[in-house]
Amino acid sequence: MIQNRLSIVNGAYIDSVGISSVFQVGDSVDIIPRIKVYAVQREEEIDFGNEGDLKQYNIYSENLPRPLIYENVQTAFFHECPVIRVGAVKVTSISSAGVVHFGSTNTIDGESRVKHIRQLRSRNERSDS
Repeated sequence: MIQNRLSIVNGAYIDSVGISSVFQVGDSVDIIPRIKVYAVQREEEIDFGNEGDLKQYNIYSENLPRPLIYENVQTAFFHECPVIRVGAVKVTSISSAGVVHFGSTNTIDGESRVKHIRQLRSRNERSDS
């Protein structure tokens, strides 16, 4: 059960909020950001035409391991002051299913899957140009 509290943020300075990322002030029930990224970086501009099919990479479809929670944890909360107060926060970047959250929530379950390929020319090709 969520222990709702009032969230007061006097100032938030965020330079960048990226794909599938969340900045939230206030309560939520579930935050479940997801992102799948396929990035190719090349020294030379070449389009092979058959790239970008995520099904060819297991990283995008395999099951991610989840922690096994087998302990019986009992909690009790008493909020003497039912307010979350934040003077100011400065965030450079929230990226790739990242979360910045001021408030109460039940679940935050973020997932980011990135396949980054760098294709560099060989040393011989570099010295020929």
